[in-house]
Amino acid sequence: MTLELSKTGTSYAISGVSSTTAVVFIHGLGLNKNMWQYQISEFEKKYCVLSYDLLGHGQSVVAKEEPSLSVFSNQLKLLLNELNFSKVVVIGFSLGGMIARHFAQNYHSMITSLVILNSPHKRTAIAQDAVLQRYHQVSKNGPLSTVDQALKRWFTVDFEKNNKSKTDLVRSWVLSNESEIYSKNYWVLVEGVKEVIDRHGSIKCPTLVVTASEDFGNGPEMARSIADEIPGSDLLILEGLRHMALFEEPQTVNRHLDEFLKITYPKE
Repeated sequence: MTLELSKTGTSYAISGVSSTTAVVFIHGLGLNKNMWQYQISEFEKKYCVLSYDLLGHGQSVVAKEEPSLSVFSNQLKLLLNELNFSKVVVIGFSLGGMIARHFAQNYHSMITSLVILNSPHKRTAIAQDAVLQRYHQVSKNGPLSTVDQALKRWFTVDFEKNNKSKTDLVRSWVLSNESEIYSKNYWVLVEGVKEVIDRHGSIKCPTLVVTASEDFGNGPEMARSIADEIPGSDLLILEGLRHMALFEEPQTVNRHLDEFLKITYPKE
């Protein structure tokens, strides 16, 4: 795996086979490219894999502009141009799924297929109020104020109880965020969905929409709404899992991703 810093300050890693087409992984809010470790180790065997840190996350620089889906989407476009990737399969998780949708809506010629994992759509008034309250907690007291409750939403009870080293790793990623930057990025999760909803038919590539039955913030109803706005998309609900299914039960998620990539990854 090659770990590099782009000309515009994006920390990225490339591994796998040499190709002008990459499978791109976009992480979620407060996390970093290392969250994809179980997917990268699997898919680098067959594909060229690109993972990177969003602006204001991990080892990437802080956004010069106010964070938004447009800013994050442009970050990916600049990175792909610098690395000379002509086509990409984009796989985005949570906030990363919002960015992936925005990218697919605006850069049709660069994307061959799309996977949206556990990602927000338009929320009910109650759900929007809940995420807004968490934003205010973060703004006032930093990531420490919400991380423990987040882990309870992200992992099943048994997994959190029996895999402390793994949940502690995720916790450390969240707590590594500087409070003010994290707060600004959190706002994109709160309001950024407005940039991608109600754009029926604007995504034209093969798309897989995935969530888990116990993902309380980004569950089946949201996933169905996302799929309804993307003609021809496939919808998958993973039973008995929560928000970070890809980390808790990677073999299950990887199997479905592999089936999708076998069909949609362009042959060179």
